[in-house]
Formats: sequence, C-alpha cells, structure tokens
Amino acid sequence: MNFGLNHMKLLLSFFSVICVAFPILGSATENDPGAWVVLSTTDAFQTDGQDSRWHYWFDAQARYFDLGSGVNQWLARPGIGYEISDNVKGWVGYARFRARNSAGDVADENRYWQQIDWTAGKWNEGRISMRVRLEQRSVSVGDDVGVVLRYRAKYERPIGENGSTSLIVAIEPFVDLKDTDWGGESGLGQNRISIGFSRRISERFSIEAGYMNQYIWRDNAENRVNHLGLLNFKVKL
Repeated sequence: MNFGLNHMKLLLSFFSVICVAFPILGSATENDPGAWVVLSTTDAFQTDGQDSRWHYWFDAQARYFDLGSGVNQWLARPGIGYEISDNVKGWVGYARFRARNSAGDVADENRYWQQIDWTAGKWNEGRISMRVRLEQRSVSVGDDVGVVLRYRAKYERPIGENGSTSLIVAIEPFVDLKDTDWGGESGLGQNRISIGFSRRISERFSIEAGYMNQYIWRDNAENRVNHLGLLNFKVKL
C-alpha cells in the first residue's frame, strides 16, 4: 500500500497531538544535538525446533551528546522473558550503565528491571503496542537506590508495496518514584518522543532510523532538550 498524502496528514496530526500534550517542551533553554547507536536482539528460545514461551533480550547502546567529544554514555542490557499469552510477555533483566560528563567524570550504574509488554490492538492498518518497565537504579556517585517507572506507547505501520518498510511513532515518559541523593526529587523525570522508519533487510536483520526528542526535567538547573538521531541494528540470533 502506498504511503499517500492522507497517511502523511494522519502522521503529522498524531505527532502534533503528542507534542501539544507536553507544552513545557518549548520552555527549555538548553538544547543539544546527539546520536544514539543501538545493537539489539530478542527472540524466542528454541525447543525441539519450535519456538518456546521463553524469550531472550539483549541491547547495547553508545550515546553521543557532545558530538565530536566521544561516547558520553554506554549501556548493556540483557534480559529473559516469558510469553504469558499471545499478546503479553513478562521480562526481568539487568543493565550496566556508564556515563561521562563534560568534565570527564565517570559514574557507573547498576539497573535491575522488570517489564510487561503487550500488543494493545490495531489501528489504521498498524499495530499499537504498550510497555511498562520498573527499574531499580544504584549509582556509584550516591548511596540511595532510585526507582523509576517507564511507560511506552508505540505505533508501527507497514508502508510500501511489500511491507518491508514500517513507520514507527512512540512516546515514553519516565516517572521517578522516590527522592535520591543523586537524582533529585520524585516526579516526572523525562519524556521521549520519537519518529522513524524500520527497514527489514532479511528475516533476521532489520534497521531502524529516526529522530528522538528527549526532554529532561532538572531540579537544580535549566531543563534540557536533546535532539537525537537514532540508529538501531536489530538482529535475531
């Protein structure tokens, strides 16, 4: 199916509604460009040549915020999941995170996470999926354990004649559930809005590319907007 003018209008309308829902985005005075490069894999384990209900997950990320100065953040996140029903999976996992600021100081972080994701339904020939993730974060520069609730809604719609290319739109707010001595006060911590395209190269390899607007609320400094280019290489082992 061709991606025509009506579909483009629908996309722009949807994206505009999301932005209007967060009018505070325009009040930030600190805007920075950046890029995230991701390698990710997730699929079912095999049992006697058949997909089992158990699934694996792994993604590794390199995040550049100050372009030209090297990688600012690294993340490696393995996990294991179970297919509760045809549309619902439960996950548990661990992530190792390292961040380097402009002064060269490094902070290491351990994250334990639990997640439920499900396919919520279909709309306009596309698929709507939801994800709720709870993270417990322990950072080397503080003593407290932070607890963060993340909720993501994603819309993915095939475009083109053979369906190998898809449009992807997503929104993901983060809520800090408790105060910490390293992360500020509880409340809405950040919001991510992204738009992009996925291209399936083969049955086991695809590439996603797009743009993310990452808005970060900061208690003791100006709020920040990161304008990020996204590149995700997705592989099934």
